[in-house]
Amino acid sequence: MRNMYAISIGLTLAGAGCLLAERAESSGPGHPLFELTVIGYLLAMGGLMLLVACLAASAEDWIKGRWRRVSDPADGDWDPPPQQILDHH
Repeated sequence: MRNMYAISIGLTLAGAGCLLAERAESSGPGHPLFELTVIGYLLAMGGLMLLVACLAASAEDWIKGRWRRVSDPADGDWDPPPQQILDHH
């Protein structure tokens, strides 16, 4: 899961880098680079969507883990001891 977080943060930062590069280029003479803007927005939005999906999966795992701990007995005191079977052979 840590790899997915790293990928999502990397995509978001790459998109932000593209947008910053486009702004730096547009301040000078010439026309703005719309392709770089589109790529930046796509990378940033893809990274943010992946980050939300990772956070949702982590929250789901945490909730399921808490639910298992609540529903299962902690030390097994609730279970009756097993009956001993005597073999007379």
